[in-house]
Amino acid sequence: MRFYIIIFLFLSSFAFAQNYGYDKKYQEQLNESGVEINEEQKKKVREDIKKYANLYLGKHYKYNEKDELTHPVSKEKKNFNFDCSGFVAAVYWTSNIAVFEKQAVLGESGVKTIYATLEKYKKLYNNSLPNIGDIIMFDRTTSETGKLTHAGIVVDVDEDETVSYIHASTSRGLVLGYMNLKYPDLARKDGKVINSYLRRGGGVDSLASKCFNSYGTILDLP
Repeated sequence: MRFYIIIFLFLSSFAFAQNYGYDKKYQEQLNESGVEINEEQKKKVREDIKKYANLYLGKHYKYNEKDELTHPVSKEKKNFNFDCSGFVAAVYWTSNIAVFEKQAVLGESGVKTIYATLEKYKKLYNNSLPNIGDIIMFDRTTSETGKLTHAGIVVDVDEDETVSYIHASTSRGLVLGYMNLKYPDLARKDGKVINSYLRRGGGVDSLASKCFNSYGTILDLP
C-alpha cells in the first residue's frame, strides 16, 4: 500500500499556493505572482474530491483491484491499486491534486505515508468535525495493536455528527462507512447506522469510533 501524498495543488482553471508547498521553485513562482486560494476555490476542491470519491464508489472496485485511470484535464493515464491508500491517491489525483513521490514523507505503509506527510505540514486534527474531502485514518483494523492501518475520504457530515466516508474494505471493496464520536459505543441510533464495523469479530471494539486515529486535510484546519 505504498502511497505518495500531496504537497502542492493545482486546478485546471487556476493555480494556488499552499503554505506547505514543497516544490520550492513552483512555490516561489506562486508567491511572486501573489496567487492565493480563496474560499470559493476551496469549496470547489472539496466538491471535486467528493465527486470523484463517489464516482469510484459507483464503479464497485474490488479490494486492491488495479485500474488505469485517465486524468479528466490532462488526459494523462496512470495505474492505481484500489486498496485504502490507493483509493485516496486515485481520488486526489483525479481531483487535480498533484501527487509526487519526491515530496512524500515515506512510511512503511500507504496510510503511514499519508499521516507522516500531513503531520509534517501540521495538517492533522482529531478534536473537531471534519470537512468534506478530508482524509480519515484508523488504528487496529488489522490487529489489536496496529497503528494507522486504514484510511478513507470524508464525503458528508450529518447534523447528528455522523461522518460518512468512502473506503476500501478488504472483504467488500469500495464501500460507504460511518462514524460518530458522540456515541462511540453504538452501531445504530434510532434505526440509523452511525458507526460501521471495521474489524472482524464484531463487538464494540470493532466500531469505527473505537478505531479512529485522526483526520488530515489538504486545505485549512477546521
